[in-house]
Amino acid sequence: MFFMSVFSLLSSEFVCSRLFRAVRWRGGVYCPRCGSRSINGHGRYRYGLKRYFYRSCRRRFNDKTD
Repeated sequence: MFFMSVFSLLSSEFVCSRLFRAVRWRGGVYCPRCGSRSINGHGRYRYGLKRYFYRSCRRRFNDKTD
């Protein structure tokens, strides 16, 4: 029963991407390369993952970037 409720909760890519973003960036969004928190939003993918542009090192990342 519990498995079915979790499965229904994660039924769409958009909902999964929001949950992933909340866990991934729980301390705030930062650059994985230089550690800077000086960011600009840079759009989003069709299924909900956000893209970011880091001003200090001029790199682009998304929610899944290591």
